[in-house]
Amino acid sequence: MVRIRIVVVSVILSMLFSGLSGADDKELWEKYKSTFIQADGRIVDFYQGQISHSEGQGYGMLLSVLYNDRAAFDKLFKWTKNNLMVRKDGLSVWSWGKRANDKWDVIDYNNATDGDVLIAFALIKAAEKWKDNAYKSAGLKIVEAIRVNLAVKWQGMNVLLPGYYGFTKNDAITLNPSYIIPPAYKLFATIDDKAFWEKTYKDSISILEQCKFGKYKLPADWVTLNGKGIQVSTENPQVFGYDAIRTVLYLLLDKRTPYPDGLKEISKIYKQAGSIAAQIDLSDNATKASTDTAPSGFYAIYAQAYSKSGDGELGAKLSKEAQDKLANEKDNYYSNTLYLLVKKGSDL
Repeated sequence: MVRIRIVVVSVILSMLFSGLSGADDKELWEKYKSTFIQADGRIVDFYQGQISHSEGQGYGMLLSVLYNDRAAFDKLFKWTKNNLMVRKDGLSVWSWGKRANDKWDVIDYNNATDGDVLIAFALIKAAEKWKDNAYKSAGLKIVEAIRVNLAVKWQGMNVLLPGYYGFTKNDAITLNPSYIIPPAYKLFATIDDKAFWEKTYKDSISILEQCKFGKYKLPADWVTLNGKGIQVSTENPQVFGYDAIRTVLYLLLDKRTPYPDGLKEISKIYKQAGSIAAQIDLSDNATKASTDTAPSGFYAIYAQAYSKSGDGELGAKLSKEAQDKLANEKDNYYSNTLYLLVKKGSDL
């Protein structure tokens, strides 16, 4: 009888955590496409002046693979090639939108490394799924460009700069931990320089493990790597927020349990406030989390994190709340993207 009860409870928690059925998964993807993907293959970020960025195109391409939608993938990749992959070094420009002269074009020619990694990751996964070597060839060129143009050494470790320009100063490196995508590096090691990518994977995990700051023991959106080690960047908001949440997601996608001490602190905040904070202050004089409530994508990430760490009851509760919140976030590209990645990420 006890065993039967355990099985029943496990099934119920699993149903709550998965949130929606397979049919609803398809509906979610169709809504995502109709809302954020234009007819020409451009993903629109409504919360940032309707710009498009390499990150968004990479996420869209990856989701297309996960949802087995080759037509959407090809449309997204075509727009990306024609509009973002215009640098001579094989990297993509990071930002495209409305200029001061009202012309829609490239806004910033610097790259964003997470965007390049996501695009390459999606291309290689697409090659595996649809048996198309043209995707693999295109992905390999980007992987090589990342390795050649963005890799630097810090204390003997391989580090990928967040962008080609502007992140090294006075023997220090400014790094965005959420640009570290371990499962992509694992895949890159199978098609490019194996030794380099295996070391980059190992070193990146080590860096993420060292990014535990303040009483909350969580990574900051931006950090500084220098002779003293890894510190919260003082030139950026000292918070665990809209960037750093993805460190949790990517560690989950790498089949790891992320930041157990941080999860305990977030659980305390949730139980006291009744909601998840969008940002958590990591400065030395931090007293409390922000009063802004996190969007549904954050809730979905935490739901999976708690379920993986053994708190299935809290995971199921947050999963249900994430689903409810998503209904009121129809124009929030970022939250919707995180939500869909959580739901399908186990297929990577």
